[in-house]
Amino acid sequence: MTAMAAPLSLSSRATISDHVLFHDLHGEAVLLDLHGGTYFGLDTIGTRIWHLLREQRSLREALSILVQEYDVTEHQGGEDLLDLVRQLEEHRLVEIRD
Repeated sequence: MTAMAAPLSLSSRATISDHVLFHDLHGEAVLLDLHGGTYFGLDTIGTRIWHLLREQRSLREALSILVQEYDVTEHQGGEDLLDLVRQLEEHRLVEIRD
């Protein structure tokens, strides 16, 4: 039996997997999954989110910072943040914790 993944919400934390390499290319990032060999690119805002995840902030804390730094509503920012974290989880670049 496999363990169920934690449900994703703004109270979750996304922990970066140990097997992921990160390289910042002038504000945009490239992630490499060393286990699967998959590359994943992040735009400027995605790169900022990655840095916030590295600081082990909850997604709610990350959203609060993003709303302050970018011209985005809390609703839209929350949807975009959860969507990106979902993609990162699907590619096994992060693990979701409550």
